[in-house]
This record gives sequence, structure tokens and C-alpha cells, in this order.
Amino acid sequence: MKYWRLLLWPTLATIIALGILLSLGTWQLLRMNEKTAQLAALNSAITAKPRSLHSKDIADLTVISPGGRSDTSKVIAELSRVEIVGQYLPGKSVPVRATLPSPKNDQSFGGLGFFWMTPLQMENGPIIFINRGFVPVGKDYKAPAIETLEGVRTISGLIRRSEKPQTFTPADNPAKGEYFSRDPKTMATYVALRDVAHFFIDAERTAADTLTPPIGVNAKEMIARIPNNHLQYAVTWFGFALTLLGVFGVFAYSRVSAANGMKETTPNV
Repeated sequence: MKYWRLLLWPTLATIIALGILLSLGTWQLLRMNEKTAQLAALNSAITAKPRSLHSKDIADLTVISPGGRSDTSKVIAELSRVEIVGQYLPGKSVPVRATLPSPKNDQSFGGLGFFWMTPLQMENGPIIFINRGFVPVGKDYKAPAIETLEGVRTISGLIRRSEKPQTFTPADNPAKGEYFSRDPKTMATYVALRDVAHFFIDAERTAADTLTPPIGVNAKEMIARIPNNHLQYAVTWFGFALTLLGVFGVFAYSRVSAANGMKETTPNV
């Protein structure tokens, strides 16, 4: 009996599966390189001098993917540092529900809470929602009362694109004061505002911040939470490929051995 007839289809199936596994592992290595470059760009962006945004710049400003190249005055990469001047609008804040990882030190918050989104009116310009920071839930799991700061303020922070609801994101319920997505245009309808920018800004934490919420965003801490597990995934896929080769080797050996045994025990006629 010719062995190739015994192993033809198993071999073809193994080759196809092996090709898929190796492709997946290689793709993960490529994604690892891309993510590493992206994180390096982000870490550079959060330490750069903030770009001043003026009223006339807002309408035509396009916010592109994080780490992208901002070669013109009308384009800016998400998570770039920006600076604006304006006044907070009292009574218009939208507490958007959020969950943060457990803090690594006693200078941060974590767990269930809210991103405190307060609109800021630019002089002779649009309104921009500012994420003033994270606020832990109260004892009743509702949003606590947070004071709106008065007067003209200079806000430095990271520019962010609008957040659209995902598949499992609960629907907002303004009647109960429950909000789940940071979409400036949608938030503006809840608090009866017009001429709102299509992006928002995460206010940076400053040296003056204390643990009185809301405290600004720690950019380095936020970027450190961005996962880059592609090397682990690549090792997993390559491990599956090696396992497949081992299983096929055992299978082929047992099939050939069985065929040889049958040949030896076949009586001569």
C-alpha cells in the first residue's frame, strides 16, 4: 500500500491549517510593531507643547486617529495636547458613567463613577465639552453634586474624538440622569446647547489637583493602560502551529505503523 494515499487528505488539511495559524501569528507580530510605534507617538504627543485652539480654528478642525500626522492647521491627531480659553457654563454638566481600573497609588481614583463633562464657552466662539475628570459614585450610586468653576479659565488637555455607543452600550436615559457615551452633539441636546464642537477635551491633571473630585486626567497613566498584548497572541498562534505539527506527526506515524502491521499479518495465498 502506498503511504501517500493514506496521508493525502490529512496532509492537505494540515498544510492549510498550518498556513492559517502562521498567518495569524505573523499578523500579530505586525500589529505589535504598529502598536509599539503608536504608543511611542502618543507618549511623545502628551509631553509636547500644547497647541492653542482659537474660536476661528474649531469649525474646520479635523481630529484624526491617535499618532497620526498633523501637517496642517486644520488637522490634529487625537490625544494631542491642546489649550483653550473660556468659561464653564453652570448647570449644564453631563455626568457620563465610567469604570476605571483600581488605582495604583493613593493619588488616583478607580472603580465605578462618572466622567464629569462640563461645557466651556469660548469667547466669540463655540462651546467645547471638557472632561474635568473622574468622580466616584456616591453612596446611592448616583452622581454627587460637583461645583462648576467660575471665571475665565485656561484649560490644557488631550483632544478626543466623539464616542459613539457600542453594541453593548446602554442607551442614555436623560429622565433619570443616566448617560453612557461622550458624544458632544448628543450631550448638547440633553442640556439645550447649540454650536457645540464635534470633539471634547480631557483636562490634564495639574500639580494643584488634590483628591477632591473631579481630578484631571493623568495622560501617562491613561496611555499606560492601552494594551499591547500582540506578542503573547503571536506566541499563542505559533504554539498552536507547533502543536498541530506534533499531532500530525503522531497521527502519520500511527497510520503508517498500522498499515505496516496489516501488511505483515496478511497471509500469503
